[in-house]
Amino acid sequence: MGKFLLKLRRRTIVRVVTFTLAIITALSIYTAIGYSRADQYQRSVEYTYQRALDDLTQYIDNINVSLSKGMYAGTANQFGSIASVLANDAASAKSCLSQLPVSDLHLDNTTKFISQVGDFTKSLAKKLQNGGEISQQERESMQKLADYARQLNDALQALMEQIYAGTIQLGGVQSTMQLMNEQPDPSIDDGFLEIEDSFAEYPSLIYDGPFSDHILQQRAKYLEGRSEASKEECRAKAAQFLSVDAGSVADAGEEAGVIPSYNFTSGDVYINVTKPGGLVSYYLDSRYVGEQKLSMEEAVEKATQFLQNHGMPDMKETYYFTSDGICTINFAYTQSGVTCYTDLIKVGVALDDGSIVLFDARGFVMNHTDRALETPAVSEDQAREKLSELLTVNQVSQALIPLSGGTEAQCYEFRCTGQNEEEILVYVNVKTGAEERILILLKSDGGVLAL
Repeated sequence: MGKFLLKLRRRTIVRVVTFTLAIITALSIYTAIGYSRADQYQRSVEYTYQRALDDLTQYIDNINVSLSKGMYAGTANQFGSIASVLANDAASAKSCLSQLPVSDLHLDNTTKFISQVGDFTKSLAKKLQNGGEISQQERESMQKLADYARQLNDALQALMEQIYAGTIQLGGVQSTMQLMNEQPDPSIDDGFLEIEDSFAEYPSLIYDGPFSDHILQQRAKYLEGRSEASKEECRAKAAQFLSVDAGSVADAGEEAGVIPSYNFTSGDVYINVTKPGGLVSYYLDSRYVGEQKLSMEEAVEKATQFLQNHGMPDMKETYYFTSDGICTINFAYTQSGVTCYTDLIKVGVALDDGSIVLFDARGFVMNHTDRALETPAVSEDQAREKLSELLTVNQVSQALIPLSGGTEAQCYEFRCTGQNEEEILVYVNVKTGAEERILILLKSDGGVLAL
C-alpha cells in the first residue's frame, strides 16, 4: 500500500511538473506571439510613416522646382499655371507632415514656410491676372523661398538616408527588443528639430528628357493602317534586328493593350515586336557591363549610327543619362528643322564595348504621324518679348511639344541662361504667342535632366 501511494505521488508530481511546463511553454509561445504581433504592428507603423516622409520629400522637391520656374515666367497664364501646381504641392506637403509622429514638436517655422509658399505665389498670380507686374522685391522673395525649399529638401533627404541606414527610428512605437532593453534609438523628432532650428531665421512672407511623361497616349498612331503580322513574321523581324538565326529566337509570350506585340528572347536579350506592321518597339540586353572605356561623345556616335543602320536617319539626340556603365541617349524625330519631342526613341550604349543594350521606340510608335507644321503667326522677336527680363537667350529653334489633353503645340524653343547661371528652356507658341512651358536643365557627371 505504501509503495502504491509513493508511486501515485510520483505520478502526481510528474503530472504537476508536466502541466506546469506546458503552461510555461504556452505562456512563452503566447508572449512570443504577442511580441511578434507588436513587431509586425511596429513595422506597419514604420511603413506608413516612411511613405508619408517619402511623399513629403517629393512635394518639397516639387515646390523647389516650381519656385525656380516661376522666377522666369513671363506671362500671367504661365505663372498662374505654375502657382496652381505649387499650391497643390504645398497642400499635399502639409497633409504629409500631419501624418508624421511629430505633432508635439510645434514645427511652427516649417509649417509656416509650407503654408506661405502657396499663399504667396497665389497672390502674385492674382496680381498678374489683374494687369499688375511682379516687382523686383517680390522676385527676390521668390528666390528666398526657393532657397529655403532647397534647404528643406536637402535636410529631408539627409533624414531619409539616416532612416534607410537604420540610425534613426521613424515610428512613434519602439520595437519590443528596444522596450525590453530600454535603449531607444534616436527618433525622427531629433531630425525634425534640427530642420526646425534651420528655419529659425525664415522671414514672414520637379531623366528621360523633358516631355517623356506625355509619351503614352490612348492609341498608337504609328501603327494605324498597318497590316497584321504573324508570329513567325515577327520572329523573323526579331532575328533580323538581332542579326541571329530565327531558330535561336524563343517565344516569350505576347501583349495586348495599346501596342499589341509578340515577345521573344535570344540568350540575354528580350525583344518586343508589334503585331501591326511587325516593328521592333523594344529591345533589352541584360548582360553584365564592364569597365567604362567609351566617352559620351563616342556613345552618342554609336547610337546615332545604330539608328541610321535601322532606317531612322531623321533623329536628333537631345538628352542623355549614364548609369551602371550604360549611357542612355534620348533621340527625338525632326521634321523640317522642328524637333518633335513626343516622337522619342531611347538608345542605351554599353560603355565597355559600345554595343547597343537598349532600344526603346515605344514613344515613337505611340506618337509618330504625318504632321502639317504651322507657319508661324508670331515672329521670333514677338515671342522673345514674352520672356522674363531675368533670362538671357542663347539659342532659338522650333519644337513640337505635348499639351494637356493629348494635343501638341508648335513652339519657339528659347535656350536661356538664368540669373544664377542655370539653363532654362522656355516654349512660346508660334501661333498664339502663349508661353506654354518652362523647363530647367540640370547637368551632372551622369548626364542632363530636364525638370
